[in-house]
Amino acid sequence: MKRIILVGGGIGGAATALALRLQGFEPVVYERTKELREVGAGVALWANATHVMKNLGLLEEAIKVGYLTTNYQFCSQQGKELVNVPIDGFELPVVGIHRAELHRLLWQNVPTEKFILGETFERFERQDKRVYAYFTSGVQVEGDALIGADGLRSRVRAALLGEVPPTYRNFKTWRGLTEFVPKSYRPGYIHEYLGGGKGCGFMMLGKGKMYWYVAATAPENQSDAAIGRKKELENIFQDWFSAIPELIAATDESQIITTDLYDRPPTQPWSIGNITLLGDAAHPMLPTMGQGACTALEDAYVVAKCLKENPNPVAAFQKYESLRFPRTKAIVEQSLQSSKMGELKNPLAVGIRNTFMKVMDSAISNSFKSLHAYRA
Repeated sequence: MKRIILVGGGIGGAATALALRLQGFEPVVYERTKELREVGAGVALWANATHVMKNLGLLEEAIKVGYLTTNYQFCSQQGKELVNVPIDGFELPVVGIHRAELHRLLWQNVPTEKFILGETFERFERQDKRVYAYFTSGVQVEGDALIGADGLRSRVRAALLGEVPPTYRNFKTWRGLTEFVPKSYRPGYIHEYLGGGKGCGFMMLGKGKMYWYVAATAPENQSDAAIGRKKELENIFQDWFSAIPELIAATDESQIITTDLYDRPPTQPWSIGNITLLGDAAHPMLPTMGQGACTALEDAYVVAKCLKENPNPVAAFQKYESLRFPRTKAIVEQSLQSSKMGELKNPLAVGIRNTFMKVMDSAISNSFKSLHAYRA
């Protein structure tokens, strides 16, 4: 039984630990936070991700704590429908779920002693066919392979490939959770609204929670306004379709989180020897296609399969990267392209974009289908 060191206990790390255990390996996760929890708000598990959840034995549980999603509707700032994409035509459902619920489903199936909390990765060394991981606390561990699942600013990535910062893409986002349901909400829908240099949307999660998100062009590391995060958003989106200001007003300020948006231009390698990366550590992407968590689940499932099929971690990781790079590269680039459409601010350009989307309705639907038809 090969001992696999995993750095990072978020969705990607937890999914990989579970997938590896199901394949007969001994993964041990080292997580820098002192409490095992997933921050954030909502996530859509598209059919490509619910396929992985099914193979991990978690789909039925995810459906119970999530919400079945049927349509993705794009609208203008004032609520006029541009595109309505049915997303329930696959053999697997699309599920809206709170990130914390997804995280809990993944790690509850891995023994707690296999999650070591409060350990910050520092460096690694290789000797013969073994890899040694060192942590800032002084802890050092030995394994047959090391997988970095430690996010956008991965310390494993920096140690493996050198320190190169991610690329800021001129947007910041705010996300919130509330139990308020707008009258305009259509059950099963993801509603998304596109304006000039701004966008927003909302969807139902499980347990009666409504998840909303807004994004706007902004300089990097912009501080909250003096009037407070919630009031700032109310001012920015006061003239948008009524559901958006209503959702912001109904949300407690403590339930609104904000982050700047980054990605990395897709590059290889992300595997060297018996060390590899997955999720945001390997291929961070903008959230415009909703595939960040989904591709991390795909990575987890594929890397475990490759290790099972090839007892040599070096060859297994090469195979894993060769399978995953073309898909993740395409999604990273498509997500960036989509964000560029959202940067348009000139009213004429926004109008042309909206008209273009209406004309391209069938092409957009087909693009969604091909993206979500992938099965890891």
